[in-house]
Amino acid sequence: MIGENKKNLKMIVCTGIVILFLTGNAKATLVDSNSIVRDGIEYYVQTNKSVYILGESVEILYRVTNLTDNPVSIGEKSLFSPDYDVIITDDGDAKVWQYILTLPPPPTPPETTMFHLEPYESKEYQTTWDLTNDNGTSDRIDDFPVDPGMYNITGELNLYFWEEIVPVSVSVEIIPEPTAITLLGAGFLGIILARKKGLRNEKWR
Repeated sequence: MIGENKKNLKMIVCTGIVILFLTGNAKATLVDSNSIVRDGIEYYVQTNKSVYILGESVEILYRVTNLTDNPVSIGEKSLFSPDYDVIITDDGDAKVWQYILTLPPPPTPPETTMFHLEPYESKEYQTTWDLTNDNGTSDRIDDFPVDPGMYNITGELNLYFWEEIVPVSVSVEIIPEPTAITLLGAGFLGIILARKKGLRNEKWR
């Protein structure tokens, strides 16, 4: 029985080491990014890390770059302004959060196209996800924290012509707060020590 207790204690110690490793790794992870090039235009999305602890925020960058020597225009003529959208889904592809930024309208609609880039020009947009589920509403009062797990972050231009949207995504992992896991491990350790003390008392009776 004592051997079993030592084995359990060893397992808890190893778990603590893994927790510390994951915590350090989450804080040290470099930027997470992905890009798609289509017709000479690069669509790029980036988060500041790939692993986050509950309570942190995800910094999201979305960028569109003209990689050619010629000016390019994306989208048909329209009276509407384009949107920059960020859509976050869980591992089951259920939407948990969305951000929409209406971009400045074309200078003289409808004579101009929706989105224009000069040679090698970039346009980039940034937003922050606070690891909440927006509950399908824009009212932040209804937001609640997401669960640990994998989440997909997709940035795209919404030009009101679906064939023009080029979504680009990255995946991030959300892990529990280390304090919660540490307390859980401490609880297990307390149970084992109490059990061991009880066995000793039984031995001396």
